[in-house]
Amino acid sequence: VYDDPVAQYSSATCRREVVHHQINRYLSEKHRNKRMRSFLFFGESEDLVGRDFETIYLKLKLLRVLDLGGVRFPCEEGKKSLPEVIGDLIHLRYLGIADTFLSNLPSFISNLRFLQTLDASGNESIRQTIDLRNLTSLRHVIGKFVGELLLGDTVNLQTLRSISSYSWSKLNHEVFINLRDLEIFDSMWVDQRGVSLDLASFSKLKNLRALTLKVSTFKLSSESEETVRFQTLVELTLRCDIRRLPKDMDVIFPSLESLTLVRLRLEEDPMPALEKLQRLEDLSLTNCSYSEAKMSVSAQGFSRLNKLELF
Repeated sequence: VYDDPVAQYSSATCRREVVHHQINRYLSEKHRNKRMRSFLFFGESEDLVGRDFETIYLKLKLLRVLDLGGVRFPCEEGKKSLPEVIGDLIHLRYLGIADTFLSNLPSFISNLRFLQTLDASGNESIRQTIDLRNLTSLRHVIGKFVGELLLGDTVNLQTLRSISSYSWSKLNHEVFINLRDLEIFDSMWVDQRGVSLDLASFSKLKNLRALTLKVSTFKLSSESEETVRFQTLVELTLRCDIRRLPKDMDVIFPSLESLTLVRLRLEEDPMPALEKLQRLEDLSLTNCSYSEAKMSVSAQGFSRLNKLELF
């Protein structure tokens, strides 16, 4: 752990290194550790100074984990950009570039064919097409992807957050057989016309456990006569234009434990539908409107509820 600029520090043989708040000083001392497998930076956002990063990390061919969350990279053509040397770290399993003010992912990301986790959360919307088809080991993809997201073999993919409804509409949903955590949002940067979501569009996701929808148009029902059931879903967040909740919520979501409803304009009391969710423990209605004066819960309702939030 490198956190005291005064203390004597040696890292010639360490496999894992953590830098606290001192990344530029650490790089300026030009540490050489060809055995390093893991490097993590923790601290407040810090501008990267000079080219020391490129000269040092070019040598770390065995690096498996690289977390640079909060590091601000130098600008190229007016935009923050990842150093190209990262594309040479072909053994990376984890790349953390959260909160780095990036607005694009360079094409050399496709060189990291063993990558399992890509965390680009907390950055600007990534609007261009991102090609991750060579990354067949991906398990977790986290960012704000507005443009088309090209994915190859998704059999290992477990987390996809967050992707625009436009991008989601371009994907073959049947291949996401192990997806457990999904977030979809509407973006002002792409034309959403012709893109509509309903429950049936998620019926192929047999292992989904957490679903977040921040979209303008969504049908919390299916066009087909057969009721769609989500046996594995335990966490659901909805920020949509929904006026009424289906009366068979307990049939659609039999395993639901946490439900968050945001900015719904409800015209009917939602409690009769919600109180039948046998496993529900957390319920939050945030910035929702309701046209009547009162909501009613029966004495037998919400048998396992621990938390109720009306905000």
